[in-house]
Amino acid sequence: MQYDQDLVDLFQDFCAHHELVYQLSPLTAQIYTYIMFNNNRDGVTFDELVERLNASKSSVSTSLNLLISNNQIEHFNKIDERKRFFRLNPNYMTLRLQIIRDVLEREHALSLRLVKCVDEGTLKANNCNKKMELYIDHLEKGKNHMSETIEKLKSTN
Repeated sequence: MQYDQDLVDLFQDFCAHHELVYQLSPLTAQIYTYIMFNNNRDGVTFDELVERLNASKSSVSTSLNLLISNNQIEHFNKIDERKRFFRLNPNYMTLRLQIIRDVLEREHALSLRLVKCVDEGTLKANNCNKKMELYIDHLEKGKNHMSETIEKLKSTN
């Protein structure tokens, strides 16, 4: 089967991105990207993944279990079939943004505590108050924007 080179490049770039961002193994990143590229309501079968990615059953199984435990994909059975099918978790974008927002909120709170220590004279800032102010403002805007996007995503389900 011949594939469009731009699509192959995009697939490979997404695999590399998923390896980096989610710290996935190369095979797990390929499986996640394959499921993402084939995201339809019918899902992808285990056998299709083994065949298309030319990987062992045990490796594919391990990767699928990791992606399921990370809430990145979900599995389901069709009424008339014993096979399991895999597809993207429809709530994953929302979950991912919530994690990022939580990190921003923690960093914002820690930064505010740091500024308080500087203001009280417990720590010296070496004239970086303006930078801290800009950074804290950025964190505040980021977490607010993230919250707005999460709410919009929730309303599209």
